[in-house]
Amino acid sequence: MTSGIKTTITDQQIAELKTRIGEVVRTDYEDWQLDDARYKRAIIRTWAVLNADMRPLYMDPEYAGQSPWGSIIAPPAIIVSHEQIDPETDIFPGAFSRLNAMQLDFDQPIHMGDIILAESEITAVEEVTNTGVNGRVVCVSITTRVSTNENQSIGRVQLDWHMYERGSDAQRELYGDRQDAHMHSQGDIEALGEEYKLEQQRGADTLFWGDVQEGNELQCVVKGPTTRARHIPRSESTWYWGHKQANDESKQHPERFFENENGALEPIMAIDWVHHRAQRWGDLPGALESNVDRPNFIIQALANWMGDAGYPLHIKLEFPVTNMIGDVTRSYGRVTGKRQEGDTSIVQLEVWQENQLQQPITTGTAEVILPTA
Repeated sequence: MTSGIKTTITDQQIAELKTRIGEVVRTDYEDWQLDDARYKRAIIRTWAVLNADMRPLYMDPEYAGQSPWGSIIAPPAIIVSHEQIDPETDIFPGAFSRLNAMQLDFDQPIHMGDIILAESEITAVEEVTNTGVNGRVVCVSITTRVSTNENQSIGRVQLDWHMYERGSDAQRELYGDRQDAHMHSQGDIEALGEEYKLEQQRGADTLFWGDVQEGNELQCVVKGPTTRARHIPRSESTWYWGHKQANDESKQHPERFFENENGALEPIMAIDWVHHRAQRWGDLPGALESNVDRPNFIIQALANWMGDAGYPLHIKLEFPVTNMIGDVTRSYGRVTGKRQEGDTSIVQLEVWQENQLQQPITTGTAEVILPTA
């Protein structure tokens, strides 16, 4: 299928990107700017609402004050939003980016009022183009370290981004056999509404490490149908360019822009947001979801099961299939083992996600810390 918009990834671009391996990118704040990095209640609430995980631990100061954490905490996967290198603007301008794998390590929660800083670096660049398939694909690994302004570690994020040449067969292969977006009947939507009602949160009812048995299964958490791709940075989004900055930037990097329905310049990644744009300018079946949402859904399933006193330690995910906008994601988990390391009691789990077509869209593992009686 021939795409209306094409981009290329050159040998020179790959070589130049490799020279950036190990360079640390961070936002350096002056003292008077530190409040911009503070986690206010509104930031945590917004993230919770956007992910439809509005548990009292994230929303209610009085409730959270009585929890083991002593205050409102942020949803753990929010650390993903602190990546300081944006693949869609900072890697190969105009290329299509897809999150292929993710590893999250957590040291402690973010509390309301914390000032959070982060630094990122490219740790690996490897071409992973499939033999016999038109279109280059390059894997770029980015590691982000998140901490408080007092140098207390919050956690680490490793994201493996696959960068595709737009308009290539390699990009088209992301859709598999799908030719169009999934259409839900009214009955489907009503059934999903009933399924949403089944979700249960353990909350303050503590789950102890000693009560967990291998083979225990988590209750499924359903999300969707999604309505558009989401990108949720804590600061001003880099996805919007308008007015003078669009004009200036387009002269330096014309491959980053396309002419939208109004004849105005817009970032090329906006083609990926909705079906009609992906179809019109990309000659694709539709728009794909953002895989960066998936750890939020996995952690919600874990939190529902382990309650307020538990906390994730380590999550490792791979994304063999990317959903299209309008798909449904169901998150599952099963206990595979448990161990103790000193005073820390750890439960190991297999986690996975499926869409409404019962495709395994996510596979992975998780470790969580639980209290002992």
